[in-house]
Amino acid sequence: MQVLILGLPRTGTQSLADALAILGISPIYHMREVGKNNHADLWTALIYEKFSTDGSPQPPSDLLTILSNYKGVSDYPAAIFVDELLAAFPEAAVILTVRPEDAWAKSMKDTIVHYLDHRVIDETTPMAVMARTYSKCCWGNDFEKNGLDLFRRHNEQVRIAAKDRKFLEYAVGDGWEPLCAFLKAPVPENIPFPRKDDWLEYKERTHK
Repeated sequence: MQVLILGLPRTGTQSLADALAILGISPIYHMREVGKNNHADLWTALIYEKFSTDGSPQPPSDLLTILSNYKGVSDYPAAIFVDELLAAFPEAAVILTVRPEDAWAKSMKDTIVHYLDHRVIDETTPMAVMARTYSKCCWGNDFEKNGLDLFRRHNEQVRIAAKDRKFLEYAVGDGWEPLCAFLKAPVPENIPFPRKDDWLEYKERTHK
């Protein structure tokens, strides 16, 4: 494991994961890997365990098994396991993806929260169960009331936990230069910084 991207969803985690791949850091465990590898049930159990205990920073064995073949990790659901990931991968660089909190909250409400609020009520697929578990545990199923508090607490947790690590607080709009300087990698020539939004089709379909 080389890089832990610990920003919350909708902070440019997919774009950054794609950028790391261009720099040769690949594969990255992003949310799309959950469905591809049928890991949703494992993550649901890990989320419940994390929020129903005192939160030992020691990484559960399932977490290590899931991530064992990856060079980086990014996005939900892994990013909420801050202490566990830092304990599991002490040599990994840490990147906290950030954006203005009001823009983040709007983006969440247009995508993940909108999906959860409008899902088929009896949907029992593993991915849907995992998403509902995440919503319940992270913002108590009330994003309007608790979402910004989650954002602030999470970001501060990462800053404090990673203060003695190789750490970068990063906005994807900053492009290649600060990222490459941090990773001591050459800036790619004639390659635009990736701009990827996995929820674009959903937003276009539901927000006409």
